Amino acid sequence: MADSAPASPLASMLAAVDLGSNSFHMVVAEEGSTGLRLLDRLREGVRLAEGLRSDGGLDPEVQQRALACLARFGQRLQGIPPERVRVIGTNTLRDASAAQGFLQAVEQTLGYPVEIVSGREEARLVYLGVAHSLAVDADERRLVVDIGGGSTELVAGRGFLPAIMESLHFGCVASTRAHFPDGRILPMDLARLEKRVRVALEPVLGEYLAHGWEQAVGSSGTVKAIARILAENNQGPRITMTGLRWLRARVLRAGSVEALLQIKGMKNDRAAVFPGGVGILYAIFEALQLKEMRFSDGALREGAIYELLGRIHQEDTRESSILNLQKRFHSHVGRNERVRRQAMEFFANCADAWKLSAWHGQCLAWAALTHDIGLDIAHSGFHKHGEYIWRNADIPGFSRREQGVVAALLRAQRKRLPSLPQLAGMGVIAEDIVAVQRLAVLLRLAILFHHGADPLPFSPRLRSMGETITLLLPNDWQGRMPLLAADLEREQGLLDPDFSLQW
Repeated sequence: MADSAPASPLASMLAAVDLGSNSFHMVVAEEGSTGLRLLDRLREGVRLAEGLRSDGGLDPEVQQRALACLARFGQRLQGIPPERVRVIGTNTLRDASAAQGFLQAVEQTLGYPVEIVSGREEARLVYLGVAHSLAVDADERRLVVDIGGGSTELVAGRGFLPAIMESLHFGCVASTRAHFPDGRILPMDLARLEKRVRVALEPVLGEYLAHGWEQAVGSSGTVKAIARILAENNQGPRITMTGLRWLRARVLRAGSVEALLQIKGMKNDRAAVFPGGVGILYAIFEALQLKEMRFSDGALREGAIYELLGRIHQEDTRESSILNLQKRFHSHVGRNERVRRQAMEFFANCADAWKLSAWHGQCLAWAALTHDIGLDIAHSGFHKHGEYIWRNADIPGFSRREQGVVAALLRAQRKRLPSLPQLAGMGVIAEDIVAVQRLAVLLRLAILFHHGADPLPFSPRLRSMGETITLLLPNDWQGRMPLLAADLEREQGLLDPDFSLQW
C-alpha cells in the first residue's frame, strides 16, 4: 500500500489579524507538542480611524492604504487553512456602517472572512492575550488597559479570567482628531480630553476599585510608545504617575504635533496620534489611582490566537456563553437539546442541496439551544425578545455577524416566515440572507416536532428540492399525533409562498 500524502506544513499554523483603528497587526504561530510558538509579528500604521466619515463611510485614500497593507499580510497567510485564521475588526469597523464594500474588499484581499466584534468582546480578547504573555498566577488580580486608535478597553480580572470589561468610545486617533484638530496642543484642549475620560469612567469606577489588582498592565502602541519615551528620557523602566506628569508637561511645552518629534524616543508615525494617547492614559492613572504600569506585548491578536486554539481543541468560549444564556433566561435545556439534534439532522439532509456550510450549521445549533430565551421576558412576542437579546447583548466569543444571524433565526422561528427583503431589513448581510431563510425553515420544523415534553416516538427526515421540502414520516403518524398534523398544516401556510411543505 502506498504511503499517504504528508500533511501540509501549513496545517499546524495559526494566524490572527487585528484590523485596528490606528494600526493593523498580524501574528502567525505554529502549534507544536509543547504549545504555541510565535513565528511572525507584523504591524503597519494605517490610521483607519482618520478615514471614518460622519455618514459611516471610509475615505477612499484610507481604504487604499489599508488594502495595500492587507495585500502584504495576505502573502504571509497564503495556504493556512481557513479554520486556523481569524481576522478581527474593532472600533472603526464597528462604526463604519456604510463600508460594506470595503469589508468585501478586505475579505477578497486576505482570502479570509472578517469578524467584527463588540467592544466588550474586544476587551475580553485583549485580556486573554495579555494574560498569556505574562507569567500568570491563577490568583493574581490584574488591570489591563489597551488604548487603541478608536476605543480604549479596560479589563479587571484574575489569572486568565476577565471579571469586569468596558470599552470606552475614545482612542488615540479619534481623540487627537477631536481635541487637537489643527495640530496645536493647548492646555485647555488637553484638560478637556482628560475630563471627558474621567466622566466616562465615573459610572464604573467603584466596580473597578472594589475588584482591585496586584498589577496594572498596558498593551497596544500608545502604552508601548509612552513606556519607551519615559525610559529613554531617564524617567524609569515603567510608567509611573511621576513619569506621566513629566511627559504631559513636555507635550504641552512642545505645543504642536510637529514639535513632538523633538522629544527623544518619539517616532514619526506615533507623533500624529500621541497627544490623544497621553491624555487618555494620564486621566486613567488619575481616576484609578494607579501608581505604576508595565507594558505587555500581548494584545488582541494574541488573544484571538489562543481563543482559536481553544476552539480547535474543543474549548470554545461560545459553548460556555450558550450555557450561560440558557441558565440566565431559564431555558428548557433538555427539550432544547432535542430541538438542536433534530435541527442538525434536518441540516444534514439538505446542506448539500441548499449549499449550507458548517458555519451555518453552528448558527442553527446556537439558535436551537436558545430559541426560548425570550420566554423569560414575556410569552407574548417571545421570539422578538429573544432576537433583541441576541442582537444587543455582549456574548463572549461571538462576532457581530454570528449574533446577527442567530438573532434573525430567533425572530423568524414563528409567525409568517420573513421574506428575503424583510431579512435584509433585520440587518442580515446580503451574503447570508438566503441561507438564513433556509435555516429558519429547519429551525421552525425542529421546534414544531418537539413542542411536547416527551421525545418523539419516531425520527423524522426531510428531502429538499429547491424550495420544495418533503417530510419523510411513518405511515401511521397522523393517527397517532393529530396535533402535530394540525401544526404542520398551519406551517404550510406560514411558509408559503417562499417554500412548499409536503409529506
